[in-house]
Amino acid sequence: MNSLRLRLIAGVLALVTAIWLAVALAAWFETRHETEEILDAHLAQAGALLAAFAGKEADELGEHLPAHRYLRKVTFQVWEKGGKLAVHSANAPDHRLAPSDHGFADSEFDGRRWRVYNVWNGDYLVQVGETHEARDDISRALAGHLLAPLAIALPLLTLALALLIGRALRPLSRLAEDIGRRDAGRLDPIETADAPRELKPVLDRLNQLFARLGDSLEQERRFTADAAHELRTPLAAMRTHAQVAIGAVGAGDAQSRDAALAHVIEATDRATHLLEQLLTLARLDAAAINGKFAPCDLHRLAAEAVALAAPAAMAKDVELTLADGPAVPVRGEAALLGVLLRNLIDNAVRYSPQKVGVGVTARRLADGSACIEVIDQGPGIVPEERARVLDRFYRVAGSNETGSGLGLSIAARIAALHGALLELDAGPDGEGLCARVVFPPQGSG
Repeated sequence: MNSLRLRLIAGVLALVTAIWLAVALAAWFETRHETEEILDAHLAQAGALLAAFAGKEADELGEHLPAHRYLRKVTFQVWEKGGKLAVHSANAPDHRLAPSDHGFADSEFDGRRWRVYNVWNGDYLVQVGETHEARDDISRALAGHLLAPLAIALPLLTLALALLIGRALRPLSRLAEDIGRRDAGRLDPIETADAPRELKPVLDRLNQLFARLGDSLEQERRFTADAAHELRTPLAAMRTHAQVAIGAVGAGDAQSRDAALAHVIEATDRATHLLEQLLTLARLDAAAINGKFAPCDLHRLAAEAVALAAPAAMAKDVELTLADGPAVPVRGEAALLGVLLRNLIDNAVRYSPQKVGVGVTARRLADGSACIEVIDQGPGIVPEERARVLDRFYRVAGSNETGSGLGLSIAARIAALHGALLELDAGPDGEGLCARVVFPPQGSG
């Protein structure tokens, strides 16, 4: 019975059954009593009629009839040969009750409307009448006896149902009170062991929502702390080198001044790059909710990303190439996919030594899925580190390259938004790193 639906159905059924039985029992007793009154009246009238045929005078009939509230509203006459009044009840008139000789008829005398039954046996005409008033009284009495219990039962039923439904829905009130008492930071799951069956799906969804909110808040807290830490380093470097530059100006040391200002510019560029990456992450959170995907050509986007990364590759003497191939259509947001490709290519160029190559390939796989690969000849990433480098601000220990630790994290996030998977593997012959993004086949997600 740990179900609101079953509680309400069982409770309402029990209440309605009990009240219906009580009303039906009361109505049965009242109807039976009223019916007995009517039948007794007709029985007394029939007895009087038989007594008349046994030799009693008509005037004596009224004295021996039992006192009955319906008896005075019925009457009879017996006409000999249809013309002589042989026997009649005390309340019968001297003329015929109705002009008809057979069947039922309506007539009016003594200021009353009567229903008369006529039967003729050849020698005697018997007429038995009953006032319409008596019939109306019987109908009203029966209706009153039937409706009176209902007039009492309906308010009782309403009160009982209100109490029953209030009791059955009490778990909802407790749940509302529990949620209302929670502060904004309380995201622990709601207890569902004793919850009604209908509430468990709702509570499960609420608990899942609380869990997602908790994870999101924890990620935001870590993100804020990591971002503050990462921004503190270039800002502190800018301050230090600016102070060195001021000291060099005072000492007239132009060479030290220029070197310090160059470091200031380098630290500024690093802070600018970090802020751009942070803004990209904020944009990704919005895109996860409001993003609208459209057809895109993965090969064309790769060509644009390669063109943007070419100056940095040339400055480092790294050969950056894009494999020829046909268009590779996917559904997504072109701007975000461009960010994904630029981050992968920038990461490959940055960690590649001089005079090596970085290859980019966009192609369609045999199962219909789309794939983009960026392969470098750098130090690579050991298998134990490949999952962790996708975390925000994580950088491989011992790396001499500058960076925010957000590039691969952003790429993985964009891939996930498109239903794609970012895979990190060793390059050809086990050297370098192969960053591969596999998109689902068209129409599958």
